[in-house]
Amino acid sequence: MGDDRTILQAGLEAALRIDREQKPRRTLLSSVDGSVTQTLSDAIAECEAYKSVAGYMAYTGGSGPVLTADLLATYLFSKADSPVDGGIPAAIEWLLKVLGTREADGNFIVAVWGLSIDKEVTLADSSRLMPFANLPSSYMKSRILERAKRLYDGSVWLAHNYFDEPSVASATNIHSFPYIGTDGASFQQIEKLHWAARDFWLFLEAASVGHTLAIGYWFEYVDQSLDFNQWQNSITWILPEIHPRILKCTPVNPDEIQGRLQSFLALPAKLQDRLLRSMGRFELSQCRSAIIDRVLELALAFEIAVSGPGSGGISWKVSVRSAQLIGGAIAKRKLTRDSVSRLYGLRNKATHGSDLTTHDQTELEETLSSCLSIYRELIVSFLALGQEPEWDSLELQARTLD
Repeated sequence: MGDDRTILQAGLEAALRIDREQKPRRTLLSSVDGSVTQTLSDAIAECEAYKSVAGYMAYTGGSGPVLTADLLATYLFSKADSPVDGGIPAAIEWLLKVLGTREADGNFIVAVWGLSIDKEVTLADSSRLMPFANLPSSYMKSRILERAKRLYDGSVWLAHNYFDEPSVASATNIHSFPYIGTDGASFQQIEKLHWAARDFWLFLEAASVGHTLAIGYWFEYVDQSLDFNQWQNSITWILPEIHPRILKCTPVNPDEIQGRLQSFLALPAKLQDRLLRSMGRFELSQCRSAIIDRVLELALAFEIAVSGPGSGGISWKVSVRSAQLIGGAIAKRKLTRDSVSRLYGLRNKATHGSDLTTHDQTELEETLSSCLSIYRELIVSFLALGQEPEWDSLELQARTLD
């Protein structure tokens, strides 16, 4: 490392000297001459620290640029040329730190539109859920706030480039995240985090919020000096295939979120998977524009959640099993059964060619609205039961409420 420092010191001094001679009064609009960066590039190429990672990929700015002497020379010169960044000594230490780092701690940050909480909580995977305002300052947070604006109709989120300020954020600490390597491990880990976040927020939509959310994420290092390509970072959206329109921000009790998530994670894995598939249809039932499609998606959400072995038609199964699993007094169970039966009556008409335009639209909306609420009760009932129901027994006797 001592030799590397000597090489870089000489290279930077020569590069800065050449730059001053060529452009003694360089402005912000002036570009650095190629001979300057070439001088630095040649110096970097001689360093042992660089040779050990030349051609490797570094995860920075949400992408994986290949490490070349030319790429690093540009950043090194910028830091050495700035008195604010500490000049030549600080620039050398920065480059050697970058080249010597293989893994680094970071945070997987998710911004959410469509719900609000009034305090910070820690979830089962040690993620912190917090009001977006409590998220520490960072490059990406500032970019989101700069782009946010009051929407014309009072909505919360309308498109990936047209949204108000997010109300909630989550931060997951990631230890030993792959920083420099050759196997794409950093992208594999980001993909796993992506799908884990997708499942969590899909669950939260169905179990607590009751409507769709807009979700976007990014990754940032604890030591932000490692993220030398940070200016290229952007938010990655997690949205249903039919993008939602988020009209409102629903307050949710953070302690409720914490408890329900723990209950969900305690369910058998096979049941978790089935409920997540059902929740995906619940989400789409609120993204579709045509009411006939909303009916079909919501009916399918119920069907995936409660169908299984047993006698009886699908409409009977779904309505009776939903009523019995949710439970309550006989009057409540009848109301639940009748509401879900009406939904399935509409579903049957839709699948046999009816476009539902002859129905009273207010009545259709009321049926959908009541069944959306029933679906959330159904998910909460699964959490309370904590296991796959004994459907044959449940059809004869409602779940006993605590």
